Amino acid sequence: MKKKLLILGAGDVGKFIAYNYEQFGIRFDWIGILDDDSQKVGQKVNGFEVIGKINDIENYYEEGQKAVVGLADPQTKIKILESISDYDFEFPAFVSDKAWLSNGVTVGGGVVIYPGVSINHGSRIGDFTLINMNCALGHDAVLGKHCFLSPGVNLAGFTTIEDGVLMGIGSATKQSITIGKHSKIGG
Repeated sequence: MKKKLLILGAGDVGKFIAYNYEQFGIRFDWIGILDDDSQKVGQKVNGFEVIGKINDIENYYEEGQKAVVGLADPQTKIKILESISDYDFEFPAFVSDKAWLSNGVTVGGGVVIYPGVSINHGSRIGDFTLINMNCALGHDAVLGKHCFLSPGVNLAGFTTIEDGVLMGIGSATKQSITIGKHSKIGG
């Protein structure tokens, strides 16, 4: 059976995954991209075709199918995941080989971690969280599901980021604080 991947979204994050998928240490025999912008259908990203819209997913689903959500916005990501919840996709974590994760870090399914990220021991990254380039997470930081950290975010030790939080470029926390669900922190 061929190892196949669907990238959901052909915007900036989806393109990053397509252009740099070799950094993630996961090999696929076939990669297709789905995007709701019908003008992108038929275009190629690093040789991988945008094969249809996301609601065409039933045409490409197979048992054991792997997928990655190539979207940054937490609310859009949640809507897409809800729309495909009838399918039993496997969502591997995509961690760049140019990121540093200490021993004792837990990474959930569907996570995307860009190059230059440093994550210290005891940290936990929730499902479908995206950590953009050059972010630093102190020890025992906790990120909930569907979060998005823009480039250069710095989290001090014992920081808790609840589900669906978007943190702007270069933002930072002090130690031992909690940022509530669906908050937006400016850059």
